[in-house]
Amino acid sequence: MKLSMLAVPQTRLSRIWLMALLIAMHCWPAAAVEIDDAAKSNVVSGQQAEVPWISGGIGDEAMTEMRKVAANYNVRLMLTGPRGNYLAGVPFTISRRGQTVVSGVTEGPLLYLKLPAGSYQVAVETDGARQTRNVRVAASGSAANLRFVSRSE
Repeated sequence: MKLSMLAVPQTRLSRIWLMALLIAMHCWPAAAVEIDDAAKSNVVSGQQAEVPWISGGIGDEAMTEMRKVAANYNVRLMLTGPRGNYLAGVPFTISRRGQTVVSGVTEGPLLYLKLPAGSYQVAVETDGARQTRNVRVAASGSAANLRFVSRSE
């Protein structure tokens, strides 16, 4: 009699634990898919855009894809925090002679643009602070690489 009384609580406890484990395992793959899908997302400007650009680099796979296409763009930005952590969702504006050429919001820490030759002002906004850099784009030659560092974490 004592043996069966001990077996009942253990069986019930085992069932509860097993159900909790099954529920957790059921939810886990869904979360992994969402993270994986986000890691693959790089955003490309529309085909009709005057200035072609691409932004992304969240996750190893997306970062690799961005590096593969880097040579196709003549202005390349990297957005980081003060400790080197990558930033995303950063508003940017590219201007020439006071007129906005292109603007948007980054999808990841990398933003590549294909600008016509000329002088431009590149502006980003991180933590409510606007940072600007002037860049001169040559008709041919090496790309301009800019790094913007947020002032705070």
